[in-house]
Amino acid sequence: MTNVRFLPVSLTLLLAWACSSCSAPSMTQRTARPESQPETFQLASSPTEHASLSGSTSSASSEPPVVIDLTPALLPANAAVDTALTTAARRVIGWWKTPQDPLRFSEILDNNRVLSGSQSLGQPRSGSVLNSAELAFTGPHYSIIERHRARNTRFGTDQMIELIHYSAARVDEQFPGSILRVGNIGYKRGGKIPWSVTHNSGRDADLAFYVKRIDDGAHIPSPDLLHIDESGIAISHRDLQFDVERNWILVKALLTHPEIHTQWLFISEPLKQMLLAHALELGEDPHLIERASQILHQPTESLPHDDHLHLRITCSKRDRLEGCLDPGPFWPWIDWHDQDLFARSLELMRALDAPQPETRLAALNFLEKIRSPYAPEVALVRGIHDADPRVRQKALEVARAIPSWSATAIRAAQQFIAASGTTLDEQKIAYEILRRSSDALVSDFIFTRLHDPATSVDEQILAARALSHIMEPELVPRIIERFAHHDAPVRQELAQVLHRITNHAPPAAKNIDWTRNDEAALASGIDFWNEWWQQNRNLDRQQWLINGFVSHGLEPYENMLSLASADHLIQLLRKQPDHIVYNANRTLQALTRRWAPLEETNGNKLHRHWAPWWNKNRSRLLHNAVSVR
Repeated sequence: MTNVRFLPVSLTLLLAWACSSCSAPSMTQRTARPESQPETFQLASSPTEHASLSGSTSSASSEPPVVIDLTPALLPANAAVDTALTTAARRVIGWWKTPQDPLRFSEILDNNRVLSGSQSLGQPRSGSVLNSAELAFTGPHYSIIERHRARNTRFGTDQMIELIHYSAARVDEQFPGSILRVGNIGYKRGGKIPWSVTHNSGRDADLAFYVKRIDDGAHIPSPDLLHIDESGIAISHRDLQFDVERNWILVKALLTHPEIHTQWLFISEPLKQMLLAHALELGEDPHLIERASQILHQPTESLPHDDHLHLRITCSKRDRLEGCLDPGPFWPWIDWHDQDLFARSLELMRALDAPQPETRLAALNFLEKIRSPYAPEVALVRGIHDADPRVRQKALEVARAIPSWSATAIRAAQQFIAASGTTLDEQKIAYEILRRSSDALVSDFIFTRLHDPATSVDEQILAARALSHIMEPELVPRIIERFAHHDAPVRQELAQVLHRITNHAPPAAKNIDWTRNDEAALASGIDFWNEWWQQNRNLDRQQWLINGFVSHGLEPYENMLSLASADHLIQLLRKQPDHIVYNANRTLQALTRRWAPLEETNGNKLHRHWAPWWNKNRSRLLHNAVSVR
């Protein structure tokens, strides 16, 4: 389920701008898509019942969409929205208060500002730690495993060290004498360690499982990180077994600390199921069990974690505001400090009124460092109109680096593209922002630009390319209609989008070459696509996907495009045309919920991205898919 995280930023920014000397474009409510998560779709029991992969549906009985030139209506409609929203903002100023950051932007940007305590910076795979806290070799309820002590990997954030003490003590309260054994946390200043690809930012720790003797059930401090088999027996110490009672109390403590939030507990699937079954037997709170079922997870990109519990905690509020980054997922029960990020973004927005361009650049750099979800709005509405070209360039880079799905950012990028003083290089970056949004809001603007005779061929190419990831069936007749009005380079871009949406390309025998300016050849190509549309317009896009894959070798069977088809889809990545590679990659992403680069068009590279990962995780993912049914 889509999780709405962000504040209604558009209206709030309107209020902030209404109270300052700047003006704002129209804004609508901002909602968040799950970060670091691919699109998902539901599979029905037969091909004719499939929902569209594009996220929209196409009715079997509907008439084909009518292609209308929206240019005459678009400008007055936008003006009306601007007026309505600005009026609404003025009416609520009297009772609505903009959130405030406790620091002024001059303090935030002060390079000499000193923070107390530890500070986690960056992500777990590429971060660092300042003023880290140290976990002593031994404590009242824990000890560091002997072979790990010489590694000097006992350092983490204040919150991590506190959570280890806290959770070990909670286990000891219920089972006196219990000793939690600790492996790697991280180096004193963070950074990479040889034993893990994470543990860089002080927010990851390896905790040995509690084990007990099989014969008498006595607790034994784990001698090391012991691999546990599916039955719960230690592989190298057959006299020891996974202590499900103590390990559940440990998990419960990690999930219920009042201030420190656990994001992941990596563990093998069989051990996870043992813990959840035990929690059910105890009659634990169903909400706690549901959280545990999501946070306990066997990773798909690394070893199964059958020898330890890998703990990852989230950024504290103070660290998040200074550049600590959570890669997701963003669980709905955790405070991700969005309101605080919003207040900081508003304060840094005020720095864009500073007379010194260096201050304005520093504000944009800070927004980029903390990857504020509101940075694209600030950059696109304020920064790109700066008098200093360095500030304008940085604002575009910030907006490109931090994807945004808000109507505010999309609208601001569109206005910037259409402004008379915008250079082609600046337009290129702005169109990239639109392309990365994959938002249907982009398409009307694109066709408006394509309709405009004043739009240069170079810009038309950028505009057509911005449709690359908008897989809406309604675009098909609009694209077909545009073929007759553009030069060959633009036709080629539009044809690629058309091939991707339909998962279909004309057979070689048709000899459709959009680079030729021969009127007969052009008419032949348009006739082909009009005929295809008439034959296929009543099918939804998922059926188009199936038809395209079948035509390139995918075996037809019931419940196609399920995880069971992953092997075939991965094979389709090699030596196939662009549209088949693109849609196979996109479908694999949707089926597995694993990130994949949609901008990558090299099928061999994508095959190397998917094949090893799928071979390692195939049996478990297919088993889980069957279990869910």
